[in-house]
Amino acid sequence: MHSITSIKCSQFVGLTSISEMFPKAIVFFALLAVAVASAVRPRVGLQMPILPHFSPQIVGGEEAPEGAYPYIVSLDFFSQHFCAGSILNERWIITAAHCVQAVPSVNYISVKAGKHHILRNEPDEQTVEVSEGYVHEKYGGGVGPYDIGLLKLASPLKLTKRVQAIELAAPESEPSGEAWLAGWGSTSSSHFPEMPEILQHVQKEYVDRAICHESVERLTGSSPVHETNVCTDGPFDEKISACSGDSGGPLISYNGQKPVLTGIVSWGIMPCGYPGAPSVYTRVSKFNDWIAQKISGY
Repeated sequence: MHSITSIKCSQFVGLTSISEMFPKAIVFFALLAVAVASAVRPRVGLQMPILPHFSPQIVGGEEAPEGAYPYIVSLDFFSQHFCAGSILNERWIITAAHCVQAVPSVNYISVKAGKHHILRNEPDEQTVEVSEGYVHEKYGGGVGPYDIGLLKLASPLKLTKRVQAIELAAPESEPSGEAWLAGWGSTSSSHFPEMPEILQHVQKEYVDRAICHESVERLTGSSPVHETNVCTDGPFDEKISACSGDSGGPLISYNGQKPVLTGIVSWGIMPCGYPGAPSVYTRVSKFNDWIAQKISGY
């Protein structure tokens, strides 16, 4: 039986086999570069790559069509992608609370919108600094519920064909059926991230929360799955998962042709894509009022 833990930066120093220490660990899907962390140490446990190898595919996914996800943004820390987010409007980004808390100040975060190829300067991209950040008052840090945050931009985005806002799921709605996940997170099913250059996406299925809870408990001995979570994957899925670097990014459903934000990538079980292990997201429909209050109040 394995305990629930978040992997701290310092635990990666000098390790030759992480799998020997944490065969199945519950971790955030955020990512910071080792070179950056040596200068400014993040406040939460993040998995971090060493000399990342770029490979073509999110675990179990494929390259997304260019422009297919105009509402996704890359959150950068000293020009290094570490989390993702979604555009609420010209001034606000929604992401995971642990992404907001991952840096010593939100003023270090740059938001890149209109991105497809994460390493190239692209004609449709916009880069905006963050002026303020907010996390849910009930978020207690670590792997747990209420993992939701907001970033207020220092200057407004210009909404274009490649930079668009996304609609939130209806209050208290419970998503079911097909879901889509997009991100620049690791494509590796090992403990060591392999970071793609191009935005990845994958089709998923929502999983009943009770089944999700049971799956996590079976794999780790206990489960922090909460009513404010929504899950994908499960006991019958293999090697399809969010992974390091996907944190804060969008899980969506379609209302006709319109994308709707149902989840925010929060945490999962390492190694990514472990058979039978769910990916866990913040359930957006539990926070419509909180989001509206924060945005209107600032």
